[in-house]
Amino acid sequence: MLSPSSGWGLGCLWLRQLRVWAGAGRWACGTCQARPYSSSRGERWPESEAEVPPPGPARRTLKEWTLLSQNLHVQTKGGKVICLGTVYGNTDIHASDKSIVMVDKLQGSSVNISTEDGLLRAKYLYTESSLLSSAAGDITLGSVHGNITLQSKMGNITVDSSSGCLKASTHQGAIDVYVSQLGKVELGSHKGSVIIKVPSSLQAHLQLSGKEVDVNSEVHVQEMAEARKDDGVTITGLMNQASKNEKWIKADAPKGTVSFRRQSWFQSLKLQN
Repeated sequence: MLSPSSGWGLGCLWLRQLRVWAGAGRWACGTCQARPYSSSRGERWPESEAEVPPPGPARRTLKEWTLLSQNLHVQTKGGKVICLGTVYGNTDIHASDKSIVMVDKLQGSSVNISTEDGLLRAKYLYTESSLLSSAAGDITLGSVHGNITLQSKMGNITVDSSSGCLKASTHQGAIDVYVSQLGKVELGSHKGSVIIKVPSSLQAHLQLSGKEVDVNSEVHVQEMAEARKDDGVTITGLMNQASKNEKWIKADAPKGTVSFRRQSWFQSLKLQN
Protein backbone atom coordinates (compact mmCIF):
# COMPACT_ATOMS: atom_id res chain seq x y z
CA MET A 1 0.00 0.00 0.00
CA LEU A 2 1.14 3.56 -0.60
CA SER A 3 1.85 5.56 2.54
CA PRO A 4 -0.35 8.63 3.13
CA SER A 5 0.92 11.97 1.92
CA SER A 6 -0.46 15.41 1.17
CA GLY A 7 0.11 15.09 -2.57
CA TRP A 8 1.53 12.69 -5.11
CA GLY A 9 3.46 15.32 -7.09
CA LEU A 10 4.61 14.63 -10.62
CA GLY A 11 4.66 11.13 -12.04
CA CYS A 12 2.57 8.45 -13.69
CA LEU A 13 -0.05 6.09 -12.32
CA TRP A 14 -1.06 2.93 -14.16
CA LEU A 15 -4.52 1.60 -13.30
CA ARG A 16 -6.66 -1.24 -14.55
CA GLN A 17 -9.77 0.31 -13.06
CA LEU A 18 -10.36 3.29 -10.80
CA ARG A 19 -13.62 4.36 -9.19
CA VAL A 20 -13.86 7.66 -7.35
CA TRP A 21 -16.73 9.19 -5.42
CA ALA A 22 -16.49 12.77 -4.22
CA GLY A 23 -18.74 14.92 -2.10
CA ALA A 24 -18.42 18.66 -1.74
CA GLY A 25 -14.72 18.80 -2.41
CA ARG A 26 -14.04 15.53 -0.56
CA TRP A 27 -12.61 12.46 -2.23
CA ALA A 28 -13.26 8.83 -1.40
CA CYS A 29 -12.31 5.86 -3.51
CA GLY A 30 -12.74 2.12 -3.53
CA THR A 31 -9.66 -0.08 -3.91
CA CYS A 32 -8.31 -0.74 -7.39
CA GLN A 33 -5.55 -2.79 -8.94
CA ALA A 34 -2.62 -0.54 -9.77
CA ARG A 35 1.03 -0.45 -10.81
CA PRO A 36 2.19 3.06 -9.89
CA TYR A 37 5.59 4.57 -10.33
CA SER A 38 7.03 8.03 -9.94
CA SER A 39 8.92 9.52 -12.85
CA SER A 40 10.48 12.11 -10.55
CA ARG A 41 11.84 9.67 -7.95
CA GLY A 42 12.36 6.60 -10.06
CA GLU A 43 10.38 4.52 -7.55
CA ARG A 44 8.09 1.67 -8.50
CA TRP A 45 5.87 -0.74 -6.62
CA PRO A 46 5.02 -3.72 -8.84
CA GLU A 47 1.85 -5.71 -8.18
CA SER A 48 0.69 -3.25 -5.53
CA GLU A 49 -2.81 -1.99 -4.81
CA ALA A 50 -3.62 1.69 -4.57
CA GLU A 51 -6.52 3.43 -2.96
CA VAL A 52 -7.44 7.03 -2.28
CA PRO A 53 -7.94 7.31 1.50
CA PRO A 54 -11.09 8.68 3.13
CA PRO A 55 -11.42 12.37 4.00
CA GLY A 56 -8.93 13.63 6.55
CA PRO A 57 -5.54 15.28 6.89
CA ALA A 58 -3.79 12.29 5.29
CA ARG A 59 -5.92 12.41 2.16
CA ARG A 60 -3.90 12.12 -1.06
CA THR A 61 -4.72 14.17 -4.14
CA LEU A 62 -4.16 13.28 -7.77
CA LYS A 63 -2.29 16.38 -8.90
CA GLU A 64 -0.19 16.80 -12.06
CA TRP A 65 -0.15 13.07 -12.74
CA THR A 66 -0.43 11.15 -15.95
CA LEU A 67 -3.15 8.59 -15.32
CA LEU A 68 -3.33 5.46 -17.46
CA SER A 69 -6.39 3.30 -16.87
CA GLN A 70 -8.61 0.91 -18.78
CA ASN A 71 -11.65 2.42 -17.07
CA LEU A 72 -11.91 5.58 -14.97
CA HIS A 73 -15.21 6.31 -13.16
CA VAL A 74 -15.69 9.53 -11.20
CA GLN A 75 -18.82 10.81 -9.44
CA THR A 76 -19.13 14.03 -7.47
CA LYS A 77 -21.90 16.13 -5.91
CA GLY A 78 -21.01 19.70 -5.13
CA GLY A 79 -17.27 19.15 -5.57
CA LYS A 80 -14.78 19.70 -8.38
CA VAL A 81 -13.14 17.27 -10.78
CA ILE A 82 -9.84 18.76 -11.98
CA CYS A 83 -7.31 16.84 -14.08
CA LEU A 84 -4.12 18.84 -14.58
CA GLY A 85 -2.30 16.19 -16.59
CA THR A 86 -3.26 13.55 -19.13
CA VAL A 87 -5.80 10.77 -18.61
CA TYR A 88 -5.52 7.72 -20.89
CA GLY A 89 -8.34 5.16 -21.08
CA ASN A 90 -12.12 4.99 -21.12
CA THR A 91 -13.45 7.78 -18.90
CA ASP A 92 -16.83 8.19 -17.21
CA ILE A 93 -17.34 11.36 -15.12
CA HIS A 94 -20.67 12.44 -13.61
CA ALA A 95 -20.83 15.73 -11.69
CA SER A 96 -24.17 16.66 -10.13
CA ASP A 97 -25.46 19.86 -8.52
CA LYS A 98 -23.06 22.78 -9.19
CA SER A 99 -19.98 20.58 -9.58
CA ILE A 100 -17.53 21.52 -12.31
CA VAL A 101 -15.27 19.36 -14.47
CA MET A 102 -11.98 20.75 -15.81
CA VAL A 103 -9.62 18.50 -17.75
CA ASP A 104 -6.32 19.20 -19.52
CA LYS A 105 -6.22 16.17 -21.84
CA LEU A 106 -8.28 13.02 -22.32
CA GLN A 107 -7.34 10.21 -24.66
CA GLY A 108 -9.26 6.94 -25.02
CA SER A 109 -11.80 4.92 -26.96
CA SER A 110 -14.82 6.21 -25.03
CA VAL A 111 -15.38 9.37 -22.98
CA ASN A 112 -18.64 10.18 -21.19
CA ILE A 113 -18.80 13.36 -19.08
CA SER A 114 -21.89 15.06 -17.67
CA THR A 115 -22.62 17.99 -15.37
CA GLU A 116 -25.86 19.52 -14.11
CA ASP A 117 -25.31 23.20 -13.29
CA GLY A 118 -21.53 23.38 -13.52
CA LEU A 119 -18.95 24.19 -16.17
CA LEU A 120 -17.53 21.38 -18.30
CA ARG A 121 -14.15 22.27 -19.79
CA ALA A 122 -11.54 20.20 -21.63
CA LYS A 123 -8.45 21.52 -23.44
CA TYR A 124 -7.67 18.44 -25.55
CA LEU A 125 -9.87 15.48 -26.41
CA TYR A 126 -8.69 12.53 -28.52
CA THR A 127 -11.31 9.77 -28.63
CA GLU A 128 -13.11 7.39 -30.95
CA SER A 129 -16.46 8.27 -29.38
CA SER A 130 -17.37 10.97 -26.84
CA LEU A 131 -20.56 12.22 -25.21
CA LEU A 132 -20.34 15.42 -23.18
CA SER A 133 -23.52 16.88 -21.70
CA SER A 134 -24.73 19.48 -19.25
CA ALA A 135 -28.19 20.50 -18.09
CA ALA A 136 -27.46 24.17 -17.38
CA GLY A 137 -23.68 24.55 -17.47
CA ASP A 138 -21.52 25.70 -20.35
CA ILE A 139 -19.45 23.24 -22.37
CA THR A 140 -16.10 24.74 -23.38
CA LEU A 141 -13.64 22.65 -25.39
CA GLY A 142 -10.27 23.33 -26.94
CA SER A 143 -9.00 20.94 -29.61
CA VAL A 144 -11.23 17.88 -30.12
CA HIS A 145 -10.66 14.87 -32.39
CA GLY A 146 -12.95 11.96 -33.24
CA ASN A 147 -16.70 11.45 -33.08
CA ILE A 148 -17.95 14.01 -30.55
CA THR A 149 -21.51 14.58 -29.32
CA LEU A 150 -22.26 17.65 -27.18
CA GLN A 151 -25.60 18.31 -25.50
CA SER A 152 -26.81 21.14 -23.26
CA LYS A 153 -30.27 22.38 -22.32
CA MET A 154 -29.51 25.86 -20.96
CA GLY A 155 -25.77 26.35 -21.46
CA ASN A 156 -23.54 27.56 -24.27
CA ILE A 157 -21.27 25.30 -26.32
CA THR A 158 -17.85 26.46 -27.54
CA VAL A 159 -15.30 24.43 -29.51
CA ASP A 160 -12.00 26.10 -30.40
CA SER A 161 -11.08 23.45 -33.00
CA SER A 162 -12.92 20.37 -34.24
CA SER A 163 -11.33 17.66 -36.37
CA GLY A 164 -13.75 14.85 -37.21
CA CYS A 165 -17.46 14.34 -36.74
CA LEU A 166 -19.21 16.76 -34.41
CA LYS A 167 -22.83 16.91 -33.27
CA ALA A 168 -23.76 19.73 -30.88
CA SER A 169 -27.17 20.80 -29.65
CA THR A 170 -28.54 23.20 -27.04
CA HIS A 171 -32.05 24.38 -26.26
CA GLN A 172 -31.46 27.95 -25.08
CA GLY A 173 -27.72 28.49 -25.37
CA ALA A 174 -25.45 29.62 -28.19
CA ILE A 175 -23.00 27.52 -30.21
CA ASP A 176 -19.59 28.75 -31.37
CA VAL A 177 -17.42 26.25 -33.30
CA TYR A 178 -14.27 26.34 -35.43
CA VAL A 179 -14.16 23.40 -37.86
CA SER A 180 -10.52 22.71 -38.77
CA GLN A 181 -10.90 19.34 -40.51
CA LEU A 182 -14.27 18.06 -41.52
CA GLY A 183 -16.08 14.80 -41.08
CA LYS A 184 -19.77 15.52 -40.63
CA VAL A 185 -20.90 18.46 -38.52
CA GLU A 186 -24.43 19.01 -37.21
CA LEU A 187 -25.18 21.99 -34.97
CA GLY A 188 -28.50 23.08 -33.53
CA SER A 189 -29.79 25.68 -31.07
CA HIS A 190 -33.55 25.95 -30.59
CA LYS A 191 -33.61 29.47 -29.10
CA GLY A 192 -30.01 30.66 -29.49
CA SER A 193 -27.62 31.45 -32.33
CA VAL A 194 -24.93 29.41 -34.07
CA ILE A 195 -21.51 30.66 -35.21
CA ILE A 196 -19.42 28.45 -37.53
CA LYS A 197 -15.85 29.35 -38.47
CA VAL A 198 -13.88 27.45 -41.11
CA PRO A 199 -10.52 27.72 -42.93
CA SER A 200 -10.73 28.84 -46.55
CA SER A 201 -9.43 25.47 -47.79
CA LEU A 202 -12.15 23.38 -46.14
CA GLN A 203 -14.26 21.16 -48.40
CA ALA A 204 -17.85 21.06 -47.24
CA HIS A 205 -21.45 20.81 -48.35
CA LEU A 206 -23.43 23.48 -46.50
CA GLN A 207 -27.00 23.51 -45.22
CA LEU A 208 -27.59 26.51 -42.96
CA SER A 209 -31.06 27.25 -41.58
CA GLY A 210 -32.23 29.92 -39.16
CA LYS A 211 -34.42 32.91 -38.56
CA GLU A 212 -31.50 34.69 -40.21
CA VAL A 213 -28.46 33.28 -42.01
CA ASP A 214 -25.31 35.36 -42.51
CA VAL A 215 -22.61 34.00 -44.84
CA ASN A 216 -19.55 36.24 -44.71
CA SER A 217 -18.42 37.58 -48.08
CA GLU A 218 -14.89 36.26 -47.46
CA VAL A 219 -16.22 32.71 -47.68
CA HIS A 220 -16.43 31.50 -51.28
CA VAL A 221 -19.48 29.26 -51.69
CA GLN A 222 -20.29 27.65 -55.02
CA GLU A 223 -23.81 26.74 -56.16
CA MET A 224 -25.25 28.81 -53.32
CA ALA A 225 -29.05 28.79 -53.13
CA GLU A 226 -31.42 30.53 -50.75
CA ALA A 227 -34.93 29.39 -49.83
CA ARG A 228 -37.32 31.24 -47.52
CA LYS A 229 -40.18 29.59 -45.66
CA ASP A 230 -42.38 31.00 -42.90
CA ASP A 231 -40.08 32.92 -40.51
CA GLY A 232 -36.85 31.29 -41.61
CA VAL A 233 -34.30 30.98 -44.37
CA THR A 234 -32.13 28.10 -45.60
CA ILE A 235 -28.90 28.52 -47.56
CA THR A 236 -27.18 25.62 -49.28
CA GLY A 237 -23.95 25.44 -51.24
CA LEU A 238 -20.52 23.89 -51.69
CA MET A 239 -17.06 24.90 -50.51
CA ASN A 240 -14.13 23.87 -52.71
CA GLN A 241 -16.13 21.38 -54.80
CA ALA A 242 -16.96 19.13 -51.84
CA SER A 243 -19.01 15.97 -52.24
CA LYS A 244 -22.65 16.35 -51.21
CA ASN A 245 -22.66 12.88 -49.67
CA GLU A 246 -19.43 12.75 -47.66
CA LYS A 247 -18.58 16.01 -45.92
CA TRP A 248 -21.23 18.41 -44.80
CA ILE A 249 -22.02 21.10 -42.27
CA LYS A 250 -25.61 21.44 -41.11
CA ALA A 251 -26.70 24.18 -38.74
CA ASP A 252 -30.17 25.03 -37.50
CA ALA A 253 -31.25 27.98 -35.32
CA PRO A 254 -35.00 28.44 -35.86
CA LYS A 255 -35.24 31.41 -33.47
CA GLY A 256 -31.72 32.77 -33.88
CA THR A 257 -29.02 33.58 -36.41
CA VAL A 258 -26.62 31.20 -38.14
CA SER A 259 -23.33 32.95 -38.96
CA PHE A 260 -20.78 31.35 -41.31
CA ARG A 261 -17.31 32.90 -41.33
CA ARG A 262 -13.76 32.31 -42.51
CA GLN A 263 -11.04 31.93 -39.91
CA SER A 264 -7.46 30.72 -40.19
CA TRP A 265 -6.01 27.96 -38.04
CA PHE A 266 -3.61 30.51 -36.52
CA GLN A 267 -6.52 32.71 -35.46
CA SER A 268 -8.19 29.73 -33.83
CA LEU A 269 -5.27 29.40 -31.39
CA LYS A 270 -6.46 32.53 -29.55
CA LEU A 271 -2.95 33.61 -28.64
CA GLN A 272 -2.68 36.07 -25.80
CA ASN A 273 -0.30 39.02 -25.81
